[in-house]
Amino acid sequence: MQIGCCWFDMSRQTLSNLINDTSWKMSAVEFSVLEMLVKHRGKVLSIQELLQGMPVENRKVEILNEAIERICFYLEKRYACLIERVDDQGYVLHNKPSLNTGEFSATPFKSISKKHYSILIAQILLLIVLIYSFFEPAVDIKPENNQMLTTRSGSVAYFPSFNSVEQELIYSEQSSHFIGVVESCSVTPWRQIFLSVSSNDPQTGIISIVLRNDNAGEGAMKTLKIVPLDPQWHFIDKAWLKKVGICD
Repeated sequence: MQIGCCWFDMSRQTLSNLINDTSWKMSAVEFSVLEMLVKHRGKVLSIQELLQGMPVENRKVEILNEAIERICFYLEKRYACLIERVDDQGYVLHNKPSLNTGEFSATPFKSISKKHYSILIAQILLLIVLIYSFFEPAVDIKPENNQMLTTRSGSVAYFPSFNSVEQELIYSEQSSHFIGVVESCSVTPWRQIFLSVSSNDPQTGIISIVLRNDNAGEGAMKTLKIVPLDPQWHFIDKAWLKKVGICD
């Protein structure tokens, strides 16, 4: 079933982006919530109804809100408004985007925690810096964590961006694994790779990868948002890098 730019496969419990050909394996909570909204599309489901459909051990309002927040993140900004929070009632999944549901205050994000809000602001600032450098190639941005990766097609600058030393330590093995797979690529069309994660939990932390390349004065950029299929990122291999366009 299609929801905005994504295809919801109930049998596999996956949500696939039809634009960038990226799939996410949904958690039991995310799947149960989206399945209920899909089965009652166009109808407002109360908080209690949604909680009853979730796994018993996860029946908490904050867990429900976080699950809906992640689902909206998967759907991307232009289709996030398909899921609307109705004050004092619950949530509803619309058939198509509505002009009346595009305001920030009308979406599930109004209940976003301070922690997630801070992470969101940090990622927005990083994106602004990347966009500025894209249109102003004369500006040389040199993050402290710059590493040069050696691939068969040349060198690639790798910029891991972590919120703290603690987060960097948590993701040290995953980052090393990512570096090793990238360096095994035969052809890498990108000259810069920026990587960040949304939380300190490797099982739920969303991976953001920004790819950038300058060629003959012209720049190209691609952004990937990935929900890890396993906490150690073993799903990232040469076939996966080729599928998402990091390697040719």
